[in-house]
Amino acid sequence: MIPAIIGWVLPLVLLLSCSWVAASAWTSRGPAAARSRRRLLAALLETASVAVFMRLVVEWSPVTIWLWVLSVAALAAGAAGTVIRWDSLPRTASVADSASGADPAAARAESTRGRRGGQSREPGTITLGSYALVLAAAVAVSAAIG
Repeated sequence: MIPAIIGWVLPLVLLLSCSWVAASAWTSRGPAAARSRRRLLAALLETASVAVFMRLVVEWSPVTIWLWVLSVAALAAGAAGTVIRWDSLPRTASVADSASGADPAAARAESTRGRRGGQSREPGTITLGSYALVLAAAVAVSAAIG
């Protein structure tokens, strides 16, 4: 019973995740809109890594494999949206907040609350690089296993 539940729930969660990332890449307003370029790139890398790991972990049936295929298609649509909309995406979340009409002083106070020296909530280069390494390692393991 549990393997059957896992075999259906995990692919459905993956499909929802990939669809949310694709929606955030293509929408400019609303709750799904990407807050910044780096956040969207981090979300793409994270979701792609999870998709590759799920390919290795889940026992796929002829029906659930289609959930994985739809997930990868949504992830590809998200990657395409990121590339196409890169110039129109906000550089940072604070730029997105100021463009949306939020009070800049409140946005600055919110963005620096609980951090030293006004550190940003944006994923840094090291974070994005480590996400990319995890994805590369997952793809290498997936290719080695077959």
